[in-house]
Amino acid sequence: MGKAKVTFQRVPFETDGAWRSEIAIHGDEVQVWGIVLEVGHSELPRAASILSHDERERAERLISEEHRSRSIAAHAMLRAILSRYCGASPDQLAIRRTSDGKPVLSDYPSIRFNLTHSHGRALIAVARDREVGVDLEQVRREVDVVRLARRFLSEKDLTCIEGGDPAQRHERFLKAWVAREAVFKADGRGMTFPLHRDYLELTGDGTEGCLVLGDAASDEKRRRVQFLSLGSGWIGAVAAEGMDWTVTVCNLSKFQINRGT
Repeated sequence: MGKAKVTFQRVPFETDGAWRSEIAIHGDEVQVWGIVLEVGHSELPRAASILSHDERERAERLISEEHRSRSIAAHAMLRAILSRYCGASPDQLAIRRTSDGKPVLSDYPSIRFNLTHSHGRALIAVARDREVGVDLEQVRREVDVVRLARRFLSEKDLTCIEGGDPAQRHERFLKAWVAREAVFKADGRGMTFPLHRDYLELTGDGTEGCLVLGDAASDEKRRRVQFLSLGSGWIGAVAAEGMDWTVTVCNLSKFQINRGT
């Protein structure tokens, strides 16, 4: 099964609602947005004005100016996108955190979402009435992924990473890593150590998989994962509650949604 490629784009910070036609989302899909976190210095005040007091405070606590601006951009763009599902102004969305720290929309509980960002890029996953998690990582060839796999991952993951084409070891390692991140975020608990208790089962073409939680491969211990087509140098994955869902890639600049075939 092929899949549409995620295009990373900038999201505007308009607050007048002119561009914000409401987006429909079906219960059997997860919609994914690729975001470039490029914000000019003159744009930051407008982006920050969309955020809640707590979001601005969390960004201000970051030491690096680059990290602060990217945090502001990521959460402002998240609000801009969520506003299209809710039909509300971005700055009026009430986003609270559960006892586990997972962000939820107080006034629109059926809309579930998750945000991840790394090295100036971000992914946002949105679903209806099912929990969802998303993660992405940049491929870094200088990292000794076999050593990391031996330290953190399961023997089954290590066998997969060491097998096959050595040139693809970093991609295989990151698939095992982002799959865990996406599943744990969908479950609302974040990355949970130790990681070697779980292992990733891949389909033959490597576009999908199941993270098996613990040694028992029973259905209740399996979490479906869909890997995303992000282009060279990036690995990303989506996980969602249940098994009966598909990924839909959203393209903001063209105001369209491209469903994988």
